[in-house]
Amino acid sequence: MIQKQKWTVVMGLAAGLVGGLASMFLTSDVQAQAEVVTARQFNLVDDSGHLRGVLSGRDERGLASLAFYDSQGQVRGVFGTQDDGTPVLRLLDDSGQLRLVAEVQGESALLVVGERDGRNGMLASVGDTPILSLSDRGRSRIQMQLADDGAPSLNLLTSQGQPGVGVIVSSSDASVVTLYEAGASRVVLGVVQEAAVLNFSDSTRQRLVVGVAQNGRPSISFLNETGEVAQELPTP
Repeated sequence: MIQKQKWTVVMGLAAGLVGGLASMFLTSDVQAQAEVVTARQFNLVDDSGHLRGVLSGRDERGLASLAFYDSQGQVRGVFGTQDDGTPVLRLLDDSGQLRLVAEVQGESALLVVGERDGRNGMLASVGDTPILSLSDRGRSRIQMQLADDGAPSLNLLTSQGQPGVGVIVSSSDASVVTLYEAGASRVVLGVVQEAAVLNFSDSTRQRLVVGVAQNGRPSISFLNETGEVAQELPTP
């Protein structure tokens, strides 16, 4: 009888030990599974219960995004990716108007500051070409860029988007300023190969060339309709 009671006690202890171990394993398993949560959207609220952030798998803009809201419930910042994988950053004012947009499209990057369809500045890198553009109501009016050879250029554009004034320093360090009319070059002022040159053109070709050579010799050349020199001062 005593022996049987001993076995009963031992079996009870063993059962308790096994139960405790099983409980430990079950608890650990539940905790591990709780580290991964799957959902379409998470809403973040402040202490007053106001919506302050939304993490969404696909929002109303078609983005997988993280959006932040101000205390009035207006979205102020969005970071996300489009369906094609393009990352996007959008910052908005208190009326919901976009004020800053940043995107990376392939190997090109784009940053727009201001109203996207209004008055704004755009900084872009298209391939290996950096570009700065200032626009008014969706039309670029000032453009600056660096060519592949490192030559800087500045273009002032008309209200129709045509060149008005162009400034460039070539890779050979020649400085040239060009004035346009209806997209056609009419006046060119430059320093080329150590000579100062001023060219006047009609709508198709040069008609008058004024220059001062590096040695100080001035000259004036009058060209005819075919671009040939009709008269030159001083006479050669």
